[in-house]
This record gives sequence, structure tokens and C-alpha cells, in this order.
Amino acid sequence: MKRFLCLFAGIIFLFCFHNEALGAGGFKIGVLDIQKLQQKSRSFQKIKDKLRVKFEVLQKKLDEEKNQVMKIEQELQKQSLMLSLDAKEDKERELEKKTRYYKYIYEEYGNEMKYVEFEAMKNFRREIQKVVAEIGKKQGYTMLLEANAAGLIYYEDTVDITDDVIKAYDKGKN
Repeated sequence: MKRFLCLFAGIIFLFCFHNEALGAGGFKIGVLDIQKLQQKSRSFQKIKDKLRVKFEVLQKKLDEEKNQVMKIEQELQKQSLMLSLDAKEDKERELEKKTRYYKYIYEEYGNEMKYVEFEAMKNFRREIQKVVAEIGKKQGYTMLLEANAAGLIYYEDTVDITDDVIKAYDKGKN
């Protein structure tokens, strides 16, 4: 909603002052498709791979904890008739403790992955904004919009600067 209002206000502003804008030497608009950039950029794929590796490490730790819980649960089921009442209660407490710990680390790892992904995307966006601003200045764009922005329904391929941004971003990261 906020993007739509900003875009709408920008369009109204341009229509109100179109004579001044046109008199200033032309009006050039570019569009950037972030999804396409993420799919085709080698540098972004490296970021994605790092996140995937981190996720797999955490998932492996979670699986190990889950296996331990399941092992204790199976032992309790197998031995429940043979164990004394005290031994059975001890096993149940151990199972309960392991289950609570598993739920705790499940939430912790989930939160950690969300945070790591958020930080990686924040840094990516910051880097892309610098690249886009540089391209905008060099190529004389008046306005650069995101392809999936609210209110942007259609644009010609000729105003798409995504490939230029991909090249500049990947070049800057190498």
C-alpha cells in the first residue's frame, strides 16, 4: 500500500510539473526485475548456496536430535513392561526433557535461519541499490522502478535494465 501511494504521488507530481520535467532535457524511465536478477546473477546464486549450506548443517543437527528422541521413545516402548516403575518414570522424564530440548532448538534454528536470510537479503538489496543508482546516473535515467512494484502494470522490454544490473553486480562481486 505504501509503495502504491509513493508511486501514485510520484505520477501525480510528474503530471503536475511535466512542463518543467520535459524542459529539463528529457525523461527516461528504467525498470528492474528483481526476480530475474536473483535467478540469473552468479553472485546471488553464491549467496543462495551459502544459505543452503548453512541450512543443511542446521537441519543435520536437528535430525540428529530428532533421532535421539525417537530412539529414547522406542526404547521406552520396548522396555516398558520390563522396567520397574522408577526406571520407567526416569525414561519418561528423559524423553520429556529431550523432546522439550528438540522443540527449543527447532525454534532456535528456525529463528536463526530467518535472521541469516533476512540479513543476506538486506545486504543484497543494499548492494543492488548502489549498482542501480550508479547505472541510473551513468545512463541518465530520470526514474528507475522495480518491475513488481504496485501500480506498474506494463513496460516495454527496451526500458528493462535488469541485464545491465546483473552484469554490473556480478562484475563488482568478482
